Amino acid sequence: MIKTAVVLAGGKGVRLRPLTLRTPKPLLPVGNIPMLDHIIGSLARAGFERIVVAVNYLGWRILEHLLRRWAESSLEVIAPLVEPLDTADAVRKLRSFIDGDFLVVMGDVVTNMDLRGFADFHERWGGIASVALVDVPSLRDFGAVVLDKEGRVVHFVEKPRYDEVYIVSLAYCDPSRVGLLHKNLANSGFYAFSYSILDVLDDNPHLMDFGRHVFPWLIESGYEVRGWEAVDAYWIDVGRPQAYLLANFDLLAGAASPLQPYGENYRGVWYGNGVRVGSEATVIPPSALGDGVEVESGAVVGPYAVVGHGARIGRGSRVSYSVLGDDSVLEEGAVVRQCAVGRGVHVAPGCTLERAVVGDGERVSGAIEALLEPVIYEKLRLGGAEI
Repeated sequence: MIKTAVVLAGGKGVRLRPLTLRTPKPLLPVGNIPMLDHIIGSLARAGFERIVVAVNYLGWRILEHLLRRWAESSLEVIAPLVEPLDTADAVRKLRSFIDGDFLVVMGDVVTNMDLRGFADFHERWGGIASVALVDVPSLRDFGAVVLDKEGRVVHFVEKPRYDEVYIVSLAYCDPSRVGLLHKNLANSGFYAFSYSILDVLDDNPHLMDFGRHVFPWLIESGYEVRGWEAVDAYWIDVGRPQAYLLANFDLLAGAASPLQPYGENYRGVWYGNGVRVGSEATVIPPSALGDGVEVESGAVVGPYAVVGHGARIGRGSRVSYSVLGDDSVLEEGAVVRQCAVGRGVHVAPGCTLERAVVGDGERVSGAIEALLEPVIYEKLRLGGAEI
């Protein structure tokens, strides 16, 4: 039974700047819980006992967090500082921390994938590598994987055009044996490996990235690689601000169960400890309020608002369809809508932020709007009216 998982948590999160200028991407909160904690928690529930977290960019902050959050748990959490050139190079440099077959997972993805089911699948067929696949609406931003009808991976297509997967399938496979062409199967970035993959990586130092280098090389070299479809799994690559907001909203909506926001759920609102809601203030579900949040009189929070620990929502201010980071302050009459706001941000009285991304510690004294494409949550996820 596979007990070890490697979590890749060293990326810079360039597309999420300015949120990631001072906060490493895996520590960005989704539902007031860092993405990295969602992943480690899922691994713990699936019976993994040894978690190796590869850190690099702002690695000291991740190490500090892991010591604070997981040091007293029954898990063995190791966080080596590596300076990899890409995903496979990170695993290559972690060889001394891996003692058997293992999983590789991403620290910046939100998913409720059945990780134990994936590991068991890999062990049952006993090959060198397996790839977890997710069915996505469009493959434009993902690596597509083509399988035959026995579930063997026959080709990887990086961010294909709409017709390219079909053309490649016909070129690389016997059409009578090609499987699942009716699905957009994307590489989830979650892999299961035999320990022997480490020998392959050591013997081939030019193999740097799993999707672009390692798996194509394995297939071309005659190794069998199998695909495992994560049926009905929630999975989102939190690579851009819009996706970051959607991940938060999905947790509020219950789309990623058993993942859920921090706190206790009361009628669709998750409350942390010590929350204070003033007279005539309104909290509209679904929303989440972290520890020590103060909502002053006449303020309106929600729907789809995630308010971080220690934040203050001033008198008559409003926040909806947004994430507001820890210790941030909305002064009287401020409005925040469809925004991703970092930690310790101060929004001056009467200011309006709409479709904006604001980095940690900023002071906002004027209106900011139209920096993000609109995140129309009900239309995208729930089939209702636009917001």
